[in-house]
Amino acid sequence: MCRIDRGRVLAINHYEGMFILDSGRFGANPEAAAAEVTGIVEKVGGSLVAHRPWQDSKLAYPINGHRKGLYYLAFFTAESRAVNEINGIVKLNDNVLRHLILSHDKGLFDQMVEMVGGEAFRTTDPDAVTAKPAESEKPADAEAASKEVSEAPAAETAAAE
Repeated sequence: MCRIDRGRVLAINHYEGMFILDSGRFGANPEAAAAEVTGIVEKVGGSLVAHRPWQDSKLAYPINGHRKGLYYLAFFTAESRAVNEINGIVKLNDNVLRHLILSHDKGLFDQMVEMVGGEAFRTTDPDAVTAKPAESEKPADAEAASKEVSEAPAAETAAAE
């Protein structure tokens, strides 16, 4: 997709942006965080395709005196020169602590946008992750090993008597 600007053809690229926002200001109000990110992208002529708050967590190291940050994920389309403009805007914005913008091809971009709106970003059921496999699902070697382990303590207690 291209756009003509003053006789030049500018490519429209697909981007993924991760913004770390000031948690003190946006942690309790995700709508304000969405407005902040949307405003940055729209200011450079981009259009937001999908966005969501990722997590509000402690940072690995303090950034400008902040120990917590709200990670905000955004997928957008914009002209190729928009990344430099976003970098300039973010440097002047005290609410954005750090940011990273990646360019993706259309196929990958569409899959990632689908994941943001779908099931893939939901947390999994912790019981499903830690559930033990059924007896019928254990491999034969695992059954033999479990029998050896369970028989060993019985033999030790018989020898001790």
